[in-house]
Amino acid sequence: MAFLSPQQLSKNQGRVLFIAVLSLFLLSLLYIVTNKPLFRDGPDLCQVWKERIKVNKNGYKNESRQWWEWGCLLEKEWDKGNEYECQNKRKVGNYHICFDPPFTVKPPCLVYSFGIDHDFRFDDAMGKLGCDVYSFDPSMGIESHQRSKKVNFLNMGLSIEDKDDFKPIIDGYTIGSKKTWKIRKLSSIREMLGHKNRPIDVLKMDIESYEWAVMRQVIQDGTINAVRQLTLEWHIFPNQPMGIEFRNMFDTYMQLKVKGFQQFYSSDWDRHHNVHYFKSQNDNSLVNVHFDIKKK
Repeated sequence: MAFLSPQQLSKNQGRVLFIAVLSLFLLSLLYIVTNKPLFRDGPDLCQVWKERIKVNKNGYKNESRQWWEWGCLLEKEWDKGNEYECQNKRKVGNYHICFDPPFTVKPPCLVYSFGIDHDFRFDDAMGKLGCDVYSFDPSMGIESHQRSKKVNFLNMGLSIEDKDDFKPIIDGYTIGSKKTWKIRKLSSIREMLGHKNRPIDVLKMDIESYEWAVMRQVIQDGTINAVRQLTLEWHIFPNQPMGIEFRNMFDTYMQLKVKGFQQFYSSDWDRHHNVHYFKSQNDNSLVNVHFDIKKK
């Protein structure tokens, strides 16, 4: 029987450790970039929840819930169907906008578009309608400029604080962007652009899960009251927001309804309800039926 010397054993152990560390690094990198772990098997938690509700009729009102149940409740709200039946709904670029009076989008209309990712279809289309369009995205690495007569691009992000050195979470959308971003609150942006007393006809957001915190703030500070209609993507990624935030997210969405926002378009996609991989995204468009131009 051949025996390995201490030097050989140490060398072999080093190789094994190196391979293990490299594999772990590559798997972590894959997860960061794609938000997709290798293993997603397991029961559908929302289906389990629905079955539980069938047995316990009071389950919907039960306050002691698992974190994922609040995610299921959000999907239940999105899946309810239209709360406002828009008679003149159009797809503008890649978002749905309602043109029913009093929500008709016409000059001198104001549009804020947060989250571009080099796709200006919506922004350009709204500009062609005669709206003043302001497009925001700090992840593209492009300096602020006037894109066209009606469309202005700002190298800035939407957040819950005013900061010039914000460090974003590294993922598939931000991996090639600058290390730090300039971010501003919606109220600060309105004041900066001289729009403090001007209503926002369309507020569009696709900001990769940051929308939850932003929406909570604009409801609390009253800025949401200046918005005539809202079109956005809601994001629940496996790694953000954290499960502990799901209850607050549900409450935020329901507060939006109290403020008068009624859904006229909803489309879900990329849903996974595994305890280790809970993901859900929804394209959502709403009008503010409480909107009063005199109070803006």
